[in-house]
Amino acid sequence: MIPRRTWLILLAAAAAAVATGRAQARRPISLVVTNAIVVTMAPESRVLNPGAVAIDGRDIVAVDTPDAIARAFEGRESIDAAGQVVMPGLVNTHTHAPMVLYRGLADDLALMDWLQKYIFPAEAKTVSPEFVRAGTRLAALEMIQSGTTTYADMYYFEEEIARATREAGLRGVLGQTIIQFPVPDAKTPAEGLARTEAFIKEFASDDLITPAVAPHAMYTLDTKTLKAARALADRERVPVITHLAETQDEVKAAREKYKMSPTAYLESIGFWGPRTLAAHAVWVSPADIQILARRHVGISHNPESNMKLASGTSPVTSLRAAGVTVGLGTDGAASNNDLDMFEAMRQTAFLHKLVTRDPRAMPAPTAR
Repeated sequence: MIPRRTWLILLAAAAAAVATGRAQARRPISLVVTNAIVVTMAPESRVLNPGAVAIDGRDIVAVDTPDAIARAFEGRESIDAAGQVVMPGLVNTHTHAPMVLYRGLADDLALMDWLQKYIFPAEAKTVSPEFVRAGTRLAALEMIQSGTTTYADMYYFEEEIARATREAGLRGVLGQTIIQFPVPDAKTPAEGLARTEAFIKEFASDDLITPAVAPHAMYTLDTKTLKAARALADRERVPVITHLAETQDEVKAAREKYKMSPTAYLESIGFWGPRTLAAHAVWVSPADIQILARRHVGISHNPESNMKLASGTSPVTSLRAAGVTVGLGTDGAASNNDLDMFEAMRQTAFLHKLVTRDPRAMPAPTAR
């Protein structure tokens, strides 16, 4: 017979062995990316070199050293990313994805000449569901290659853009454009609003696509339609995407017609509200900036497009100082001429150092 003390020792040893086995058990996951230079967005700007990322399905479950990840996780697939950078995906806050097919169509022009003499006529002749689908696929490839994983867009036949975006595995905040004159997917603003509502309902539950309402601009829409677009967004609880104060011509037209700036006019009709993204905001006054801050309007800064079209420079440092959230965008490739967010970051940093004459105005961590 084994003495009672010996049984206790054996049981304790068995328990310790089970506990050790449990401690050493690795969680099965779908993918481990290892040996990379892992750039995190932690407040201390931590960079792991080498580092590893554990991914299960669509979720990042851990970021650590290769040894730590190897001890904790077992990936069904593993990627050795030695010498490569792994970092969070970039967000492009303003595009017209299918316009990659108009890249180089017209250069050395101001915005209104560019739009009215070249872009609007070309769109009337060529835009179709097939055109939009092909252009979006090309744009998605270009964005993926330069690190973008989420983008905001406004164009025609937006349902085709959404489908191509989803197929590419990108995330998109995608707005069906509403405009006053006949365009390829809607002959009237009312038809544009109806298409927008149908678009929202089709993608309301999509886990990659956030549908939005996209009234083009205050200078291409009447007051009734702008109010209807806002009402639709509020009713469906979706974002609004629009253009704002991109040129001096737009400001001049608003003052002549409404005796107000574009920002103030849109405020006067109750257009501004939550979940609103306004692209450009080049010609905004201190009073305009206070409106945007008070209404929590997000601004998409598109430095390369604004430089190419000689539109001006958005007062980004003033917007940020007032508490306005500012993101970066490329605009469409026809007015850029690319969708490269690294280039957008670089140009942003340089541009605001120049216009403020302060080399500290836009440091790299801010531009990113």
